[in-house]
Amino acid sequence: MLTTQYPPVPESYCDYNGHLNEGYYLVMLSLATDTILDAAGLDEAGRTHHQFSAFTVQNNLRYLKEVQQGQKVVAHSQLLSSDKKRLRIWHELRNEDSTEILAAVECLLVGVDMQTRHSAIWPEPIRKAIEALQLSHSIMDWPKGAGNSIAMPEQGCSA
Repeated sequence: MLTTQYPPVPESYCDYNGHLNEGYYLVMLSLATDTILDAAGLDEAGRTHHQFSAFTVQNNLRYLKEVQQGQKVVAHSQLLSSDKKRLRIWHELRNEDSTEILAAVECLLVGVDMQTRHSAIWPEPIRKAIEALQLSHSIMDWPKGAGNSIAMPEQGCSA
């Protein structure tokens, strides 16, 4: 897994309930997406050279535990699958001092030719880097919750 380090959660990221505002979970985890893209050769230099990037087209974010102001957290990221145009990524926001998962997001990204701003197949060097990353992550267990969608019981409350 790849990791992304963060500074302690600032007060400006917290809401009136005294914990990390829901939007900032995604802001922080989107930085973890950049960690994956950097490893795939889509860092700033790669994006400029190839005139190519990746756009997020879907996220499924789960809030599992409260994150408090000043708390130190880290993201663990895994490339779940890929094809000629897409990446499926899993990120877990964890407490820096434990293996407790605080939030998780599954993301679907599509490769984009920045000259046309339309989806396109990965440039060959990027494709090779993605394949190498995919191979190294394929030995990891599939994360619990990956592929799940939002659901509610049809009747009543399940609490």
